[in-house]
Amino acid sequence: MERFIFDCDPGHDDAVALAMAKGLSEYFKLEAVIATFGNQTREKTLTNALNLVQALELDVPVYEGSTEPLLRERVVAANIHGENGLAGPVFPPCRIKSAGNGIRYALDTVINNPGEITFVSVGPYTDLAVCIKSDPRFAKSLKRIIVMGGSTCGGNVTNTAEFNVYADPEAAKIVFDSGVEIYQFGLDTTLQVMLNEDILNRVRNSEETTYKKIFLASMEYYVKSCKEFIHDYPAMHDPCTIAFLADPSIFEFRKVRVAVDCKSQLNYGATVDLREAENKNVYKAVKADSEKFWNLFFKALERLP
Repeated sequence: MERFIFDCDPGHDDAVALAMAKGLSEYFKLEAVIATFGNQTREKTLTNALNLVQALELDVPVYEGSTEPLLRERVVAANIHGENGLAGPVFPPCRIKSAGNGIRYALDTVINNPGEITFVSVGPYTDLAVCIKSDPRFAKSLKRIIVMGGSTCGGNVTNTAEFNVYADPEAAKIVFDSGVEIYQFGLDTTLQVMLNEDILNRVRNSEETTYKKIFLASMEYYVKSCKEFIHDYPAMHDPCTIAFLADPSIFEFRKVRVAVDCKSQLNYGATVDLREAENKNVYKAVKADSEKFWNLFFKALERLP
């Protein structure tokens, strides 16, 4: 059973990913959640992660990740995710607290369990990059890395850059250049897994649960903001990583090296596939079976509190 650390910046699609991690727990073992900056400030994403872990009855610690990118000024996605980063649902008072420093936790856990821990990053890759640079044993000890981010089909924050990479391109470069086996879920594939009204109605008609209320309140806001700013229903970007862990057959991949533009003013944060490069280490998802994904989502939904 694959053991993984989930580094996230909740975030509406992060919240769905956490729910799927709970509902599909027979396929893998979630070791811990690390909340980093990204969709909102780290203070806000940490609050969201703690609220979600409590509501989902996830028996895992929640750690604090980075507050800032390595070099660039911090950017957030308040226009999409709201002022608290997870606009829509209202949570009861949170009884659980941060377990401490996520960087130290990840370093210790991975190095002391060589070849056993997968690191899943669905926010900016800053925490992962800091771990890689902090101790040379870290990258060598990882089982593999799974990331959401990047795009070769156009960006969602600039014409060429996807948000997670744009939020810290220098960190993304460190990760993609690490030599570790990486499974990448960029916009090329995540935009194939779209929410729609039929899916929402199916959720509305499902059994009443705490998570159903959270999901519908969350998606009511998320759909509205996505239609305003990207003129479409939202894609399930981050949940693709969890779906892959549960059922890899949902996706098709191409092996590449990934370069990150950290210098160009126009293309800062863009990712480029180097198909002819040597030492290719990235399995880039190129196709998703949307029907399989949603079947897996509803399988998880039936098991949630």
